[in-house]
Amino acid sequence: MIRTALHRWPVRRRVAAAALFPLVATWFVLVGRAAGPVAPGTTWYAVVLPAAALGAAVLASYVPLDGRRPDVGCTPCAMLAGLTLVGATMAFRHYGAGIAAPLVAAAVLLFGLTQRMNQPATCATPVREPR
Repeated sequence: MIRTALHRWPVRRRVAAAALFPLVATWFVLVGRAAGPVAPGTTWYAVVLPAAALGAAVLASYVPLDGRRPDVGCTPCAMLAGLTLVGATMAFRHYGAGIAAPLVAAAVLLFGLTQRMNQPATCATPVREPR
């Protein structure tokens, strides 16, 4: 489902995701390495890459399909999806070089990306009855 939604993305979102990927990956590595004295292994770095790809995709989902205004959609839902990057950073900060850090981060970011792909353009608001 996410895969088909990502295939419908315009080129500008794909370019944004590609440009954001190294930034997000570097951020996760820096936060994870600073969290503890243990140096991460090669497996840790290999698992950080999919988490960084998910983080870049979450950020790129805010790039507008056309025009200049960010594609926010439903504001509370958009805020929650954006905060998954904070949650992923917290996972790296807490678990450091442990393999749990990128796994938890990937799970949190997958939730955020799924929410961005499935959310409606606006939230349903109840109709106010006149008094």
